[in-house]
Order: sequence, then structure tokens, then C-alpha cells
Amino acid sequence: MRDRELVQRVKDATDLVALVGQAVKLRRQGSAWSGLCPFHSERTPSFQVVADRGFYHCFGCGKHGDVFTWIMEREGLTFPEALEQLARAAGIDLPRQRERPAAELDLEARVRLALETAQAFYERRLADTPKALDYLRGRGMTPDFIREAHLGYAPDAWEALVTHLKTQGFSLEVLEQAGLASRSERGSHLDFLRDRLVIPILDARGRTIAFGGRAFGDAKPKYLNTRETAVFQKGSVLFGFHRAKGQLRDGALVVEGYFDVLQLHQEGIHQAVAPLGTALTEAHLQMVGRFTKRLILCFDGDAAGLRAMEKSLRLALPLGFDVRLLLLPQGEDPDTWCMTLGRDAFRELISRAPGWTDFIIGRALEGKDLRRTTDRMEALRDLAGFLTYLPASPEQRELFASLAHELRVPLEELDKAVKARFQAPAEEPAALAPPPAEVDDLVRPVLRLAKDPAFLAQLAQAPPAWWEALRGAPLVQCVLDAGGDDFQIPEGALAQIRAIEAGWSAKDDAELVPDLVLLKLEMAYVEREKQTLARQLQDPAVATDPDLTARITEKVAGLLARGAQLRASLKDLRRRALAR
Repeated sequence: MRDRELVQRVKDATDLVALVGQAVKLRRQGSAWSGLCPFHSERTPSFQVVADRGFYHCFGCGKHGDVFTWIMEREGLTFPEALEQLARAAGIDLPRQRERPAAELDLEARVRLALETAQAFYERRLADTPKALDYLRGRGMTPDFIREAHLGYAPDAWEALVTHLKTQGFSLEVLEQAGLASRSERGSHLDFLRDRLVIPILDARGRTIAFGGRAFGDAKPKYLNTRETAVFQKGSVLFGFHRAKGQLRDGALVVEGYFDVLQLHQEGIHQAVAPLGTALTEAHLQMVGRFTKRLILCFDGDAAGLRAMEKSLRLALPLGFDVRLLLLPQGEDPDTWCMTLGRDAFRELISRAPGWTDFIIGRALEGKDLRRTTDRMEALRDLAGFLTYLPASPEQRELFASLAHELRVPLEELDKAVKARFQAPAEEPAALAPPPAEVDDLVRPVLRLAKDPAFLAQLAQAPPAWWEALRGAPLVQCVLDAGGDDFQIPEGALAQIRAIEAGWSAKDDAELVPDLVLLKLEMAYVEREKQTLARQLQDPAVATDPDLTARITEKVAGLLARGAQLRASLKDLRRRALAR
């Protein structure tokens, strides 16, 4: 089976609606499915999945692609990696590439293999360590989940892991590069993690890239990650993301610790993720933003947790996230509170998490004496940078009026302070404005004629192959789905169609003949098909297959004949037009 056929087989075996539906709530609209775009923040759906054509398209930000580009864009994979992942999900075996001997493996591959071998070592040691098992039971971990999460134990010895990995053929250089060993002052290599519960850290594809170690008793530090390596940079890794990425339709729940994530995942709340001992970073938000624009922050209620929450808001709001805050009772963590309430009640808390305005207003006014002008102006400055991200609405105006009254400033002054802080409009980040539509010249007259019911009926009978490969094809699909009713066309698509109509000049009206428009569409399709078949005839695999060559040559002959008929029809149409 040739590569092209294999790719098509994987594509045909993948349900695009189900794949996209893991991250986007879709509803049927005509022959398409629509929902809020996962690639940018919006309140009116402009994202569509056209399953029978095998593509998705957003009329707001212009994102377009198929099952492969969806996986590549969302998970940061190369095409071969996306093909492998989708083939595995569809139960399709890919041809095996020749495996290289161990000596030829590059350093990254050897590092990954060392990490996997270390993980198996830690897991085996856990089974023989009662204190580690008792600790996990005390944290509510079940035996099944302990195995599923591959939790382990690093022995209380200087060189237990180093010695084991050396017997498996790994060099000391690889152990250092993997972050598994450190060099002592005397130059010997020692285990980096000793007498600690071991928690594997996985990348978005579920591959082990590092380990976290939890100390017992009062040992310090309580948590210790293996060092950063070629495959692990903690500022761009979210713990638990490999499980969460397909479960983010209702938003990403950002918590603080390993066991918060583990306990929530054990309870089936797979949307939980956590940064690795660092504050939430822009790289983290970019990862999450490929899957959802809804963020629920659930940090400790102490001073450090509140500061982290405010810092995360400052990062997330400019990126277009809808941010919610889940504040827990003092002294509770997400894992303990989930065990106390139960899974369903905790899910309800997540779904009802309030917005950020009350939190930010409380932070800005905390410790301020609003009788003093300097304190009122300081609070106004603190609030202005956040209030610009509130969408325009009657509720926003009511809130602004209330704040203006409390701060004893005119409402106009509050508006001016908010606008001055950020020049971009508050409703949407400027970068997310819909780009100008790039539409093929063959598609423009189709959209111009779409209000004519007779033409629309003709277009609906035409094979979609005539236009689906052209720039602007999603706009044609929207027009067909709407059946000529503008109210059924997504807002972003309608804006682009209106822009095309506005740019139409009177001199173009001569070409605005329904039969002529359809004729040109078919002629262009025939020409594309001829070029495709000509390339196939040059393929060595085709050239050596006489039967296949004969079939393709016959198709080319048929297209040549059809092309001649269409050219004759075109001349006839133009002659009749001149006669008028």
C-alpha cells in the first residue's frame, strides 16, 4: 500500500466530528456542525466542522484543516507523529521502519529509553516498600490507580538506580543527560532521587520525560524534580496534561500540586493540570489554549496562592481566556476537598466557579482607606488593567457605575482610565479580528449569485468537487447549508461575504451569468483533475503497472473530451451574450 493510500485510509477511518467534539461542543447546522472556535476567544459560534468533506474551518480567525492538521495544531506534532497517533486510534498498523541498532540511537532516544527503564525500576521497588504504599493509601490512592499512574519509590541508597541502569547498558553520560544521576564532589555518580516517592512526569504524548520525588516525614525539600534536560523544561510542561488534553470541553482546571491532579484524575475529573513548582507561564497557557479558552484557577487560599492567582489572571486575560476562580475553604486542597465532598459535588463546584471580577476588586480595595484620595487613585490604577477585559454589556456598565461611586470618581473618568491602560478594544483582543477573506476568483461570483434561489438550486446539484478545493470553499458550504437565509450563516462568514459584495465592481456584472459561472467552475475542476492524473502517470509505481496506467490514461482521455465540450459551450454562451 502506497503512502498516499495509507494516509487516506487513516483519514477515512477517523471521525472528525468525534475528534473535534472532544474539545468543542458541537451542534448540527445543516450538513455541518458548529461551535465556539477553540483557537480564539469568541461568544458567537464561527467554527464549523464539515464531516462529509473532511475539514473544519473558522470564519473568525481563519483556521482550516483536516484530521491531521487538527492533531498537529492542537498537540504540536509533526505529520508523521499525527499519522501514527490517528492510525493507532483507528487500529490501523503502519509499516514498520527498519529499527536502528542501539549504537545508532541518538542521545535523545537513549535518554528517553533510560527514563522508561528507570520508571520500571521505581515501580518494582514500590511494591517492596510498605511506608511508600501506606503513604499512598493515606492519600486515597487505590492500587489500580497507583499502577495506572506508574507511581514508584526511589530506594534509600546512594547508587541503586545508577548500578541498575549500568547493568542495562546505559552510560554514565546518558544518566546525567536524563537527570537521573548527579556527580559527587569526588567525581562518582549518585542517584538524584533517594528515599522518595516517585511520580513520573509525562509530556503531552504520554512519554516519560522526568520524575518528581516526594520526601517522607520532615525531609527537605518536600518535593524535588529531576533536573531540566533536552526533553524536559518545566516551564513548558503541565503535570497531567497527557490525560487532560482530550477532556477540556468544560475548561482546564489549574491546581497547584501533584496529588491534587492525581486525586482528581482518579475521581474521573481529568481536566485537572498543574505547573511543576513554577508559576503558570505563557507557554503553559499556549498549550491549554490549543484545546480550550476556559480556565478555572484553583490555588491555595493563602497569601502565596492569592498572588499566584492574580499573576495568572494578568497572563491569561490578554490571551483571550475566559477565567473562573475556584476558591476553597482555608486549609483545604483540591484533593482533600474532592474526597470530602465527593466527585459529583466537586464537579458542580467547578461548573459554578465564579468570574474573576469580585476577586480582583477585593484585592484592589484590600487595605485601602477610600476616604483618602491617594488610596482611591491607587485602587483605580490597579483595577484599570483588569477591567479592560470585561466584555461590553449592561452588567459591565452597572459594575463600572458601582465602582465609580465607591471610588468617588466620575464614571467618565473610570472609562477613560480603563481605555488608557490598554488601547485595544475590551471586547476582543485586536489580534483576533477576522482576517480579510482570501477567495478564489471562481468563488466570488458564486457568492454574489447566492441570493438567487434558482442559482442556489443549480449549485446544490453540482458535484462539490468543482469548488471544494478552491479558496473560499467554506463560504460556499455555509451558503448552501443556509439555503439562502442570511440568518443561518455564521456571523464571521456573513461578514466576509458582505465584504466580497462590497468589493464587487459594475464591470464584473458581465460575468454574473449563472450558467457561465457554473461552466467555469467545471472547466477549472477538469483542468485540475487532468494535472493530478498526469502526475500519477509519472509515478514509478504507476508506470510499472500496465493495468493502472491504462485506467488512468482512459480517465485522461475522458477529461480531454469533456474539456473540449466545455470550451465549445463557453464559446456558445459568449456568442449569445454578444447577440443580446
